[in-house]
Amino acid sequence: MEKNIYTTFLALILLVPSLIAQDQMTENSLRQHVSILASDSLGGRAFGFPEKALAIDYITGQYSAAGFSPMDNSYIHSFISKSGLTLVEGKNIIGIIEGTDPVLKNEYILLGAHYDHLGWKTINKTKVVYNGADDNASGVASIIEAGKFLQSKRNELKRSVIIAAFDGEEAGLLGSQAFVHDSVIDLSKIKAVFSLDMVGMSAKNKGVELNGIKSIIDGESLAKQMTENRSIPLRKTKNVIEMQTDTWYFGMKGIPAIHVFTGTVSPYHKPQDDSNLLDYQGMSRIVDLTCDLVTDLANRDNIEANNRFINHCINPRFSIGLMANAGNSHHYFREAFYDAKSVFSCEAGVIAQARITKGIWVQPAVTWEIGGSNTDAGTMRMQSLNPQSDLLVILNKPEPGNPSMFIITGAFYRFNFVATEAGTSFDLTKKYYKTEPGIKLGFGTQFKKFQMSFGYKYGIKKINVVDTNGDVFTSGTYFSWTRFF
Repeated sequence: MEKNIYTTFLALILLVPSLIAQDQMTENSLRQHVSILASDSLGGRAFGFPEKALAIDYITGQYSAAGFSPMDNSYIHSFISKSGLTLVEGKNIIGIIEGTDPVLKNEYILLGAHYDHLGWKTINKTKVVYNGADDNASGVASIIEAGKFLQSKRNELKRSVIIAAFDGEEAGLLGSQAFVHDSVIDLSKIKAVFSLDMVGMSAKNKGVELNGIKSIIDGESLAKQMTENRSIPLRKTKNVIEMQTDTWYFGMKGIPAIHVFTGTVSPYHKPQDDSNLLDYQGMSRIVDLTCDLVTDLANRDNIEANNRFINHCINPRFSIGLMANAGNSHHYFREAFYDAKSVFSCEAGVIAQARITKGIWVQPAVTWEIGGSNTDAGTMRMQSLNPQSDLLVILNKPEPGNPSMFIITGAFYRFNFVATEAGTSFDLTKKYYKTEPGIKLGFGTQFKKFQMSFGYKYGIKKINVVDTNGDVFTSGTYFSWTRFF
């Protein structure tokens, strides 16, 4: 018994220095990858910029040295993106670590990160480079190192692993969208996706976030189990499939998609996002965590997607957001041949969206509105509280990645409470009614959580108490911008 205890203790003594040395090697490798990818010579790695070719050469060289298998004799998945009249070629970099199970090796866990950033621009005749160390040289460095480890342990993996460096994320998730659209790998065979996007600030972020881990049945419990005894805490597991990174298009296909993230505490989208600021020890721990998560999933008999969670994230039944309108308004005199001239009008407030069916949405809102008109007496302004509700009829069958088009019918009810004429306040009740119902008509589009529309608002009850010039009604046109959360 004593001999067994002694042997175990001796093994631990010998193992600990080995683990420390391994961690240090990983940190040094991560630092090297980031310092190269985030150097000025790569020109900020912007989509379509010629300097990005240097990043492609470096990443493909790392893939080859690690022993990742290419697809069809090439690591490159090329795609074309159209910007105006210009066609830009993008290049995803795809490597595969083949699993060993005769059946499960035909299924995949995807480990991805985008390698593009914002490029450079000239400021006061000086070239200023947006190196993007945290965003996202950190993610690319991490998938390279995680891939190396998984490749060395490939005999222990049942499922295969895809290592994917995506292009064009900053230009609109172009690379991951093309990967999904082109079915580079049969999407039904991809059982989970991890996107490492901005993972270089775990110390400042006080941990790592695994947003979307709940898209896997028991995924949250797995994450807590994996982080419980580690020196990197699990900070968040937000109830989202993140739409601002490469998880989005996979989630839209019903694939569990997890954003590995350490927050926007770096100089996000600023020239100061340089390699010397990153927490490489924390990145090494994230690599270890990611490898353990991938290994666990790769060796499960079955990975069950949480379809209810994914559907809620991609097509939420209920959302709340902020809206802002800008346009013009005027008063028209129904019994006269003239109208008042239009003036700028605006409103802002909170809005909700409830999807009754796939083709019918309801949007109630409450806004603060400033309207009015321009008359011979000067500009009249009226401030109102404006509860309203719109019925949206969807005109197209929404497909993943495509916007929804709709027409709007709705109603509003203004509560007018402040009025000025030529810059001078006056007693509203002596000239105008305090309440006013009306109707709305319009059309618009919604993509992801952003909505734009154009509409008309008509008052259906006269607003003037004194009818010297006949009944006066309100009218206006507006553009509307809405952001849902």
